[in-house]
Amino acid sequence: MRPKILLLILCFTAFYFADHLSGSVNEFSNGKGVAGFFQNLIHVFLNTSFYVFLLDAILTYLLFFYLYPRKGTIITTLVYLIIAIPLMISLRYLIEEVIIFAITGHHNYGTNARTAKIYIPDNIYFTIYFSLLSIVFFGVQYERFSKLKKQALELQARNAELSFLKSQINPHFLFNNLNSIYTLIYQKSENALPAVSKLSELLRYMLYQKEDLVLLSKEISYLHNFIDLQLMRYDFTPCINIDIEEGIDEGLTITPLTLIPFVENAFKHGDLKTTECPLSITISVNDNWLYFNIKNKKNNMHKDETGGIGLENVRKRLELLKPNDFELKIIENNNIFDVKLKMTING
Repeated sequence: MRPKILLLILCFTAFYFADHLSGSVNEFSNGKGVAGFFQNLIHVFLNTSFYVFLLDAILTYLLFFYLYPRKGTIITTLVYLIIAIPLMISLRYLIEEVIIFAITGHHNYGTNARTAKIYIPDNIYFTIYFSLLSIVFFGVQYERFSKLKKQALELQARNAELSFLKSQINPHFLFNNLNSIYTLIYQKSENALPAVSKLSELLRYMLYQKEDLVLLSKEISYLHNFIDLQLMRYDFTPCINIDIEEGIDEGLTITPLTLIPFVENAFKHGDLKTTECPLSITISVNDNWLYFNIKNKKNNMHKDETGGIGLENVRKRLELLKPNDFELKIIENNNIFDVKLKMTING
């Protein structure tokens, strides 16, 4: 936050003008006309009191600007009341009743009004009255600054959490697929080398894809590659139905790696041998809404005690990125795992 002295001067001048406008109106009403109106205004701004009160306002603003963020309300207020106000009153007396008198031979206050009994209470009122504008000015600026700072911190924390969640997806994905390729190599499968090649393509996408959004078509292509890689490790024909809408608008975008954890989970924990309940993947788009459904029979013999990171990450990422623009339902019983995701996509 930077001090805004020039803006404060403009605001104070406007406030001082409005405060003394009634005197100029009286001059106009008393028959002195427009000339009297402007003469009174000129006199107001040529009077040393304007510049003294302006200086008071600037000093009060600087006091709150530099002290309040460090010491808080109580100490700043005490310093203002106990130290600043007496100093400002003394400063006005020095300028108007000593320096100006030495130059012009005229006092601003009359002889009887320059006594401590009258001069001090009168200037306490004027000092607080005019410096109050600078306190309000600072308060508005500080409140706005605090809101912007809070928003910036929230955004920074949000981006840090998103980066952390995304970084968790990659090693989780890599760990699972390296296990699959290890199995193929151990079995001396002819799919081992194609699997390594396919994995390298997937890793290239994950490592070099830095944007917050990617084309939906690109994400679906990545999904197909992932499915192809998974199918290579089976020694039987998996029961799987894939229904992805054709002709999806090329301009639609999606947060990368949103769908893959669900598919990965289905392959890892699903029973793909049952024709009565095959692994089913459905993707469709309607009015910038993406509908994703994946359903599989659970393979209770292959539970992973360390699993579940990917699904929880997706939910957290969606809550951060689209707090009001997605619906995620996970239906699970002893035999079936069913995921239904509805989310907005960008056009």
